[in-house]
Amino acid sequence: MAEKPISLTEQAYQVLKQRIQDCEYMPGQPLSEKGLCETLDCGRTPVREALLALRGEGLVEIFPRKGIRVAGFSHARISEIYQIRKLIEPTVCVKYCLRFDKAALLDFDRRFASLDRADDRAYYQLDTDFHRWLVAAAENRTLDTFFAGLMEVQYRFGVYSVRVGTAEKRDYYTEHHEIIEALLAEDLSRIERALVSHTNYSEVIALKTLEAVHAL
Repeated sequence: MAEKPISLTEQAYQVLKQRIQDCEYMPGQPLSEKGLCETLDCGRTPVREALLALRGEGLVEIFPRKGIRVAGFSHARISEIYQIRKLIEPTVCVKYCLRFDKAALLDFDRRFASLDRADDRAYYQLDTDFHRWLVAAAENRTLDTFFAGLMEVQYRFGVYSVRVGTAEKRDYYTEHHEIIEALLAEDLSRIERALVSHTNYSEVIALKTLEAVHAL
């Protein structure tokens, strides 16, 4: 059976979302429907509907009769995301640690060990994939959807920090290796410590990035 063609609205949505996520359209950047229509080679209706969907995800802001801009980041929003992560990830990983496939954990370990830190997208995408995979152990689709939204913000913020020159690309292998080793050992207290430590460190770097950007 042939696959259903993707609508123009969905095509516009996918392209715009990817460009926003990869910071081709930077936070705070003004957008115009006319310009997007020309860039995407489609009519106003698909672009407008795509923008409304992106607004629903918090990726664009629409001001009636004034304009459109890519949504930015705030200290409060970033702090809230890390607070939620510190509640969710240790809880899921401790409660469901027996569900984790050890071969998959070792595969993630190899991927982190061989990661090219010069590849911005790969660097932040692997982190996103790993943490979403951890939370998926709860086998809760509502939680998966909610957590995916948080990690999309984290991914965009990471790429943004590279674009503005404030990124601190630390050794992801060491941090994630400790989480993986704790899960492999099924050591509950070690699992919690490793996840909280990793998230705390990431939060401090993220907040420092925001301070540096606001000082520019």
